[in-house]
Amino acid sequence: MKLILNLKRVLLSYKFILFLLFILACGAGVATFLESIYDTQTAKIFVYNAFWYEVLMFVLMISLIGIILQTKMYKRFGAFVIHLAFIVIIIGAFLTRYFGDEGIMHIKEGDKQNQMVSVKSYLQIKSDNQIFEYPLNLARIGNNDFSFSQEINSKTIIIKFNSYEPAQKGQRATLMVDAIINRQISQTIAIKGGVGWLGEPSILNFDNQKIELSWGSKLINLPFWIKLNDFELLRYPGSKSPSSYASYIDVLDTNLNKILDYKIFMNHPLSFEGYKFFQSSYDPDESGSVLEVNKDPGKWPTYFGYFLLCLGFVGNFFTKKSRFAKLKEIIKNSSFAFFISFALLSFAAPSLQSSELEQFRANSYEHASGEFATLLVQDYKGRIKPIGTEAHEIVNKISGKSSLIGLSAEQIILGINTNPSLWRTLEIIKLNNNEIKELLNLPKEQNFVSFNQAFDENGNYKLAIFVDKANEKSVSQRGVLDNELIKFDERLNIAYLTFKGVYFKFIPIANDKSNKWLSPNDAFYDDRVDSEVKNMLNDYLVGLEIGLQGGDWSGANKALNELKAYQKAVSSHILPSLKRTQIEILYNKLSIFKNLVYFYLIIGVIALFLGFISIFLLKRFSNLEKLIFAIFVAGFLAHTLGLGLRWYISGHAPWSDSYESMIYIGWSAILAGMILFKRSILILAASSLLAAIMMLVAHMSFINPQITNLVPVLKSYWLSVHVSVITASYGFLGLGALLGLIVLILMILKNDKNKDRLNAQIKYLIAIDEISLIIGLSMLTVGNFFGGIWANESWGRYWGWDPKETWSFVSIIVYAIVLHLRFIPKLNSVYVFAITSVFAYSSIIMTYFGVNFYLTGMHSYAATGQSPEVPNLVYYVLFTIILISIFASKGKDIKPIK
Repeated sequence: MKLILNLKRVLLSYKFILFLLFILACGAGVATFLESIYDTQTAKIFVYNAFWYEVLMFVLMISLIGIILQTKMYKRFGAFVIHLAFIVIIIGAFLTRYFGDEGIMHIKEGDKQNQMVSVKSYLQIKSDNQIFEYPLNLARIGNNDFSFSQEINSKTIIIKFNSYEPAQKGQRATLMVDAIINRQISQTIAIKGGVGWLGEPSILNFDNQKIELSWGSKLINLPFWIKLNDFELLRYPGSKSPSSYASYIDVLDTNLNKILDYKIFMNHPLSFEGYKFFQSSYDPDESGSVLEVNKDPGKWPTYFGYFLLCLGFVGNFFTKKSRFAKLKEIIKNSSFAFFISFALLSFAAPSLQSSELEQFRANSYEHASGEFATLLVQDYKGRIKPIGTEAHEIVNKISGKSSLIGLSAEQIILGINTNPSLWRTLEIIKLNNNEIKELLNLPKEQNFVSFNQAFDENGNYKLAIFVDKANEKSVSQRGVLDNELIKFDERLNIAYLTFKGVYFKFIPIANDKSNKWLSPNDAFYDDRVDSEVKNMLNDYLVGLEIGLQGGDWSGANKALNELKAYQKAVSSHILPSLKRTQIEILYNKLSIFKNLVYFYLIIGVIALFLGFISIFLLKRFSNLEKLIFAIFVAGFLAHTLGLGLRWYISGHAPWSDSYESMIYIGWSAILAGMILFKRSILILAASSLLAAIMMLVAHMSFINPQITNLVPVLKSYWLSVHVSVITASYGFLGLGALLGLIVLILMILKNDKNKDRLNAQIKYLIAIDEISLIIGLSMLTVGNFFGGIWANESWGRYWGWDPKETWSFVSIIVYAIVLHLRFIPKLNSVYVFAITSVFAYSSIIMTYFGVNFYLTGMHSYAATGQSPEVPNLVYYVLFTIILISIFASKGKDIKPIK
């Protein structure tokens, strides 16, 4: 009885639950490094699929149920539903893990298939018509010992582990086993196979009996057939890079009678009799399709858990006597109505010396940035936009910059169109990956390449074989080099199409029902284009030559205005207004986001200085604070305008890549500061400095600002929701970190004279800090699970323990621990909360940057072995924060918020 009481006391202890969460987070974090250093199987064996990890999950679920009952949490709607949601999600994960099937189906055009290859590996023993199988995964490190015993024809056969030789990616591994028959006869056998391979059988002979041993994936029969009628691969115009691919299939019953026909493509799977089929990859010769197949009994329990999670977090904002309500009471004079509404609704250029280039630079600026920039073009989505926008998109895409060689984007595009042979030799295409440089025989220090450098003397593309192999792989199987090759190939293809003039379709076809426009090259040879229009084109080309040679642009401007008039006469019903065109040109010239870096930095420093002066002089500079806040709001409005314009230009929500998400995080940080700022200018300072940091990082060289069509898997509503919510959470969590740092600094500055005054200020700031973390954690958690829905609807697996997913999971646990430390009396202090709120943000930094550049996985950007070095500034900042935390301990005597 005493043992049961002690066990109950432990299970229902907050210390124990937080300890479990800590171990879960540490285990997951370590697993990402195991995966990066070794392989995915090693990470799964040691952590993700390990018995001890699953036991921790189960014990955590039991403890949560106990805490709910013990504290009568069901009386507080928000908290109860949130914790219940996690219990339901764990149950759903259990059902998926133990009762779900997952595999790969490969079908050739015209063929039918009713089997899939499992993604799990097994040791199989076959004798006559009998098959015995045992789940078997092997790691690159640690003890792989196993022993399986099986009765076959009255004889006992024992298969024991001998040795394991891992293989390189794309090859079979070698497993050596000892086979013992009736404890006497022993043979050592080599078996080739592994995860994803249908194991090659090795033969064991004894007493005229043959037994086959194999290790790898197995075939799983489906209760119906899939017939592939046609596989369709669409490529980007003028490119070999795939834009989308789809399988036209028939579903047949066991008698091969047709049940239905369907088109499977990315984000458009087929659901049938509990199975879900996702378009994954295709054969190199484009004659066959690869489908991922998933049978998941845990899907709807998991989705129900997600729903409860969203409901609980929203309800938590309105639950009476909740922690959020208490904190809101402390800062009741702040503008929280707007805040709650948001919570509910948010979800180095090459050096060149060329007289020809110098002459072009001197003569082309006025025309390029004036008449030429406003010429309308039609992109491949059919949207009409000024060529100035097209120029910025192209230059940013191929070079990662807005200008090169002292030329604006408009000048570069004008130059490419007038002299493409020269620009093929100029090093304007960005390349940071050392492995690709080695494949191109380029020095590692060269960060830009010319178009010609990607081809040999015979005009053959040097990377063709490597790019084709990368594209043949499914998204989940691509390595880091594969992703880098695809990105570079895309930049190269964009440069090629630019040299060919394909992007510059500004000649409308009169009376064309599809409103198709042509490029000049196509227009000259198209009978549908009047000779008068061709003469305009010719006049413009002649005018360009005169302008570049002598600076007289009157002829070019005249011809260009005639072409614009022709556009209006033929296609006035689809043309944007002149005002809209001018706004786009203005957006390109203003470079709003780059300028906001300096704006936020200056405002943040001034506000921080003013905040400290106000505290120590016991005087508020109300008029100056109002002025700073007004300027701050003006910056926020400019930021919002920039996001809106980028959304308008790109045609998709502005958080679909690294650049846009950093810009969006900066915006959310400013919004958080604007909402929470009322009585302390230090909050405004913290949010402004955070935004400045985010915007600065967004414009560093390793972030590639681009506006291009999304790849098929990213064309999803759930992706937009997922990224918008999860990246916005980074702003609130970052604000909490900076507020925690300011609190620690104020603790250092405390003395007997200002103690009471600073304690009041610290208590106010720490309440704002905790509210920021509550909102941030809510959005981070909900956004993370929205990502699970997106992944499940795109490729049939809402959680694959990819490093990015894993570190999001770690971040959720870290902030859950931070917000629950107050339930442990010895850790319930303002000092502890301030420190943990600061250091917790390192998990977000790891999620956003560490995974992208230092770990392998779907979301990774750096090649294995080519990860950038950690800047020394990081170590200096970390050391400084540690010192601040130590010195702040002298001022930690502040009563916590109860």
